[in-house]
Amino acid sequence: MPTNVAGFVMLVVLALPGYVYHQALDRHVPKRVHTSFMELVSILFASVVVDAVTLALLTAGSRLGLWYGPAFRRLYRDPHSYAVDNFTAVSLWSAAALTLACLIGYGVGAGRWRGLLPDAVRNRLQARTRRLEPQHSAWWLLFREHPDTDVYVGCVLDDGSYLAGQLHSYSRVPTEHGDRELTLRGDISYRPPGDDVTVVLPEVNAATVSARRITFLTVSYVPRAEEQPESPATNPPITSLPVTSVPGTSTSQE
Repeated sequence: MPTNVAGFVMLVVLALPGYVYHQALDRHVPKRVHTSFMELVSILFASVVVDAVTLALLTAGSRLGLWYGPAFRRLYRDPHSYAVDNFTAVSLWSAAALTLACLIGYGVGAGRWRGLLPDAVRNRLQARTRRLEPQHSAWWLLFREHPDTDVYVGCVLDDGSYLAGQLHSYSRVPTEHGDRELTLRGDISYRPPGDDVTVVLPEVNAATVSARRITFLTVSYVPRAEEQPESPATNPPITSLPVTSVPGTSTSQE
């Protein structure tokens, strides 16, 4: 543990890449139920790994003569004198190392590297993640099934009415409860209870739906294209089997 202000600042700086990794991961995976201790350990462990990889890359490059690298033995033996004599070079190198470490942490946490994998390997990895991860939200699994498509959602509400539109946002909490919300955008289609005609609501560009009101939900994955149907929410082209989800249960329809 740090015993002075300089040591505390150094600890925070070294832990920053792990924090960036953790934040990027939280934005690209469902919400997880973790204790504060587990989050702290995750940040510290990720920081150690990312810092070690960054240091190895920069050291290898400096030995190959690609860029400047400090003399770590001299820096370790007499850090104050070495830092004073080479203040500018050490400062620039430290800033570059911290930036690179944060970029690596964000890239790994955001999962951008998955797109570089072959399709077969990526599909197997995704299937394994679904099988082993017990905290996935049902909405997360449905709405993220085909990330390269537009998602259109149709909701049958508890009063018999119907609401549909393009998915805008949804709750990522793993607990399946009625307090979750999802929002729709674009052309919002609506059918009143007991009516057979679905119409696009005029001058309405977005809507919010509570999971507590949903009794039946359909999901359509529509490939992104330059020209989309004028009212995809009313009659979206179905490119995959509709998937249904009822709060409190998990069902699928073929």
